[in-house]
Amino acid sequence: MELWKKQKKIGIAFCIFLSLMFLCTLISRAVYASKLPQITTKKPERTALMHRVEAEGIVQQGMEYAVNALSGLRCRTVHAHIGDRVTTETLLFEIDMEDLEEQIRDQEMTIQKLTLTIQEQEQNKSLAAGEKKTEQNRAKEDYDRAAESAQDNVDRAKEDLKSAQDALENLKQSPAAATPEEEREKAWAEYNVWAAKEQELQGNLKKAQAEKENADKKVKDLEAAGASADSKELEEAKASLEEAKKNLEKAEEEYNNHTSTPVNKPDYSSEDAEKAAWEEKKSSLEGSIGAAERSLSDARKSRDDTLLDAKRRLDDSGKASAADNSLAINRLELSVLKEKLEKYQEVLRTGGRIYPESDGIVTRIQVSPGERIPDGAAIVYADLESPLEFHLTLTKDQKKYVNQGDTATLSLGKSKESVTVDYVAASEASPELFEAIIFLPQGVGTLGQSGLFTTETQTDVFNCCIPLEALYTDQNGRNYIYTLKEKSGILGPELAAEIVYVNVLDQNDKYAAIEEGVIDSETELIVSTTEPLSDRTIVRYKE
Repeated sequence: MELWKKQKKIGIAFCIFLSLMFLCTLISRAVYASKLPQITTKKPERTALMHRVEAEGIVQQGMEYAVNALSGLRCRTVHAHIGDRVTTETLLFEIDMEDLEEQIRDQEMTIQKLTLTIQEQEQNKSLAAGEKKTEQNRAKEDYDRAAESAQDNVDRAKEDLKSAQDALENLKQSPAAATPEEEREKAWAEYNVWAAKEQELQGNLKKAQAEKENADKKVKDLEAAGASADSKELEEAKASLEEAKKNLEKAEEEYNNHTSTPVNKPDYSSEDAEKAAWEEKKSSLEGSIGAAERSLSDARKSRDDTLLDAKRRLDDSGKASAADNSLAINRLELSVLKEKLEKYQEVLRTGGRIYPESDGIVTRIQVSPGERIPDGAAIVYADLESPLEFHLTLTKDQKKYVNQGDTATLSLGKSKESVTVDYVAASEASPELFEAIIFLPQGVGTLGQSGLFTTETQTDVFNCCIPLEALYTDQNGRNYIYTLKEKSGILGPELAAEIVYVNVLDQNDKYAAIEEGVIDSETELIVSTTEPLSDRTIVRYKE
């Protein structure tokens, strides 16, 4: 029993402990939740965006006229003021007449000086033209004389060449007589054969004479020695003597027969001398022809060079002189000065009073009493009969929804007009701005009146549009939103803010169109929070 009571007490104590723990958890969750940022959420919508553009502007003149006066004149009095309504009888300003008369005198003197200068230039030009003509004529005469003289030299060189060629041709037609080489060789061959035979026979003759003398001497020697007549040796000697005599007679006969028909030794010296003289004369004539040809070539080159120099001098004499437009410029300047003088005199005839050409309102005055009149318009006035224009300036973002031809509402005072945008262009003053012009109907608006330009443009339907309060931009210019995500925490499921970067397609002052795919139509977007958020911040719904 006591054990059961003890267990019962332990069970009761454990239950009390669990109750206390649960109560502490509730208290902790309440304290924890009380410190969390409170948020409100919305889901993306499918809608079109409406863009409303409002811009203030001012009514300006539609057409302006300029009142011009001769620049450089001194203004004496200005009667008009900016904003004055003027007519064709309204005196705008007056010219200083004394200054005008002085300007006219200076102009007349300048014209007279320029006229004298032009006369001098015309006379000098005429003299220069005469000198130029004389120079051309002389250059032509020099050219003709040079051509004639050079051609004479060429003709003489041609004649000398022809004479030398004719002499050579005549010499070739009467060449020196010369025995052909074959005949010469034949004659020398016959002579050499005869001369060799003569030497041979003469040798035989001398040999026979020596043999006879030897045989005769032997016989005499034997007889002197006392040899008997019937001596065999003496008989043999006498027999040899007789044989030698017969051989001598035969040799003498052969030699005499050979020399009785002699062959003369060929001699062509005179013939060769005549041939050499002929060749020398031929060579001399050929040298004369070469010299004549060189003389002809030199004469032709000299003629060409002489004619080239003379032709250049002739061409140089015919060249135009250096461009000098001073005379033409002075004539133009004189014409301008005379026209300006006529305008001065016209102002003088009108008494120096300047009036507008039509009715209007003065918008700009460029002249001052006692000052010189500047170039350009002296006074500008607006034409009252032409329609007025409404001018306004648009920002770069506004320009996206305003184009030429668009319809808009224009509030001028208490009246509202439906108008059309007639002109839109980038501003010359600032590239970030645009100038728009609306041509007002006849009778609408007054010059200088302020007005409000209003137009609305609806885009196509976007599938994912979020409130502009849910869109943020970081320091790098990227757009992002906070979506609500559920995650597990220590104390159970919790809600956390999660950053999602998005691409903005379009936006107005209430909504922004987001590129699809990043979020869907069921995504909860945080549109407001009691405290600044960051990625994965734990939040709770606003109570």
